[in-house]
This record gives sequence, C-alpha cells and structure tokens, in this order.
Amino acid sequence: MSPPRRGEIWSTRTRAAPREVLVLSSTVYNEIPQEPTVLAALVVRQATDEGFCVDLGDGRWAVMGLVTFVLKASLEARVRRVDTQTLTNVNTVLFKILATPER
Repeated sequence: MSPPRRGEIWSTRTRAAPREVLVLSSTVYNEIPQEPTVLAALVVRQATDEGFCVDLGDGRWAVMGLVTFVLKASLEARVRRVDTQTLTNVNTVLFKILATPER
C-alpha cells in the first residue's frame, strides 16, 4: 500500500463507523514509517453545508467537526482524491473551527 496523501478519501476496515475518511494530515507526516496513524475526517453520504460539513462531490460530505486519528493499517483502499478547491474549502472550515475566539 502506498502512503495515504492529504486530500484522499479512503475506505477503512473498521467494524464500526466510519467506513470512509478524508485524510487531513500532511503527506510527509503520513510517510513516517513509525507513525501508525493519520489525521482524518469522517465522510458521510447525507449532510448539508450547514455547520461544519464540506461537500466532496459524488454525494460525499466531510464532517469537519469529527476530526480524529485512524490507524494506517485500517485503511483499505483509496477511493479518490478531492480537487484543490475542495481541499481549500476543508482548510477554511478547519480554520473557522480553530479560530473561533473564546468568550
């Protein structure tokens, strides 16, 4: 298996949800052999652009409020890569989440 790259959607072998994830961590990080995980966002089929979801096309949505780690060993198959504009949209939503000031 080739290392997962930032912006790729992968299916997983986990028994519980999620079944697909969008890889968020950098490709350099993902290529470190001793690092067993990647950072990823849950990919779902039914969502809207309200809240923290980003349209990935093909009826898929990244739920940016559900960023987690996924074991590289559980990544089963690369589904596809998102385009540059979609990855920019993902970055924008992450920035909005992280840059929201405290009260």
